[in-house]
Amino acid sequence: MLEFVSRKKFDEAVAKLTPRLLKNYGWRLVEAAYPNLDIVFETGASPPLRLRLTCDGWDETPPAITLLTAEGVPLSTSNAADMTYGPMFARSNSVFNTSAHDMTGRPFICMRGSREFHTHPSHRHEAWENYRRLSGNDLIGLVVQLWRVWKGKR
Repeated sequence: MLEFVSRKKFDEAVAKLTPRLLKNYGWRLVEAAYPNLDIVFETGASPPLRLRLTCDGWDETPPAITLLTAEGVPLSTSNAADMTYGPMFARSNSVFNTSAHDMTGRPFICMRGSREFHTHPSHRHEAWENYRRLSGNDLIGLVVQLWRVWKGKR
């Protein structure tokens, strides 16, 4: 995909992150500059979680999603299983996977719409092309899906 097309689609998506929307969800926007969208889920029973969505190639390619502490420290397989983040990963409906992804070596999002899902050996047959136009699979829709799981909702 041409970078200027990807950048335009990214900018259109992040323009929807209005102060009102951020407040309603209890999100804090750290960065929204192509190709990165950094957002922190703050309001809820779960510990704050920061997501870095790297959207190079959006929306032809799904975003790579890095799981971070609110301070920006990448979660590792050890701190993903600790008392702070472990319960979030252990939920039966969780898409947060504590295993080390074979490409990143870190815990990852195992959900359609994350680059890690579509590049994982067990999901390579599930092409992003089959899902990217479905309702809720736009950039903000993916963040909302992850927020719902983080909150313990579906």
